[in-house]
Amino acid sequence: RGAAMALRPSGVLLQKVRIQGFVPFFRRLQDEAKKKRYRQLPFLSLSKEPSVRPPIPDPRDMRLVKVDLAKEMNVLVGDRVRVLYGGEKGKEGVISRIDRGQNQVIVSGVNLKRSFWHPEPGPGKPSIVSVECPIHITNVILLDPVTKQPTRVKRRYMMNGECVRISKVSGSAMPEPVPVGVSEREVLWAKHVSSNAEKEKARRGPLKEDVFGNRDHFKTLVRIVRQGA
Repeated sequence: RGAAMALRPSGVLLQKVRIQGFVPFFRRLQDEAKKKRYRQLPFLSLSKEPSVRPPIPDPRDMRLVKVDLAKEMNVLVGDRVRVLYGGEKGKEGVISRIDRGQNQVIVSGVNLKRSFWHPEPGPGKPSIVSVECPIHITNVILLDPVTKQPTRVKRRYMMNGECVRISKVSGSAMPEPVPVGVSEREVLWAKHVSSNAEKEKARRGPLKEDVFGNRDHFKTLVRIVRQGA
C-alpha cells in the first residue's frame, strides 16, 4: 500500500501538469463524465452577459467622416481613365480636375452637355458651347499602362525612398500624370460669365408706368386689334 501511495501522483503535481496545458487521459474521461452527470438544460444555463444592458448609443453623438476617394483610389489630375457606367460607358479621357469635396472628377471630352451661348459668335464657331459635366469618381477607373485594361493601384516605396504607384494587373509602375493646361471651354465660360456680369439686370417688380390707369394705352391696344381684324 505504501508503494502504491508513492506511485500515485500528488494533487499538487497533477495541478501543475494541468496548468502547463497537458491533461492526462483518465482525467479527461472523468471531466467528460462529470459534465454529462451534471449537465444543465439550455434554458437553465447561466448567461455570461452582464445583467445591466449597455446604454443605447445616441445618434446625435455619431459623426460622419467624409472620405477623400481620390486619395484612397490613388487618382491624380492628368491620369487616363475609362468610364465604367452611364451613357458614356467605355469612353476614355484624361482627368482635368478633381473635386475632392464632392468626390467628382472632370474628364476631358467626356460627358459633354450643351451649356451656354458662345460669347464670341462667328463663322466656323458653334452657337452653343458644350462643357464637361462632373462624374463621380467611383464611375471611372485607371488604365494599366501595359495592357490598357482597367486596374486598381497600390503604393510602394522604392529603395531610394520614392513612393510610386503600382498597377495590380501588370505589376508595372504607373506613368507620371500628363500635365493638364487650361481648357478652351473654361476660357469661353469665363468670358460668358464676365459678359453677363457687365450687363445690367432687367428690373424686377411692378412697372414704372401706371399702365392700368393709362387709358391711352388701352385705346392703342384696341386700335391695333381692330386694324388686325
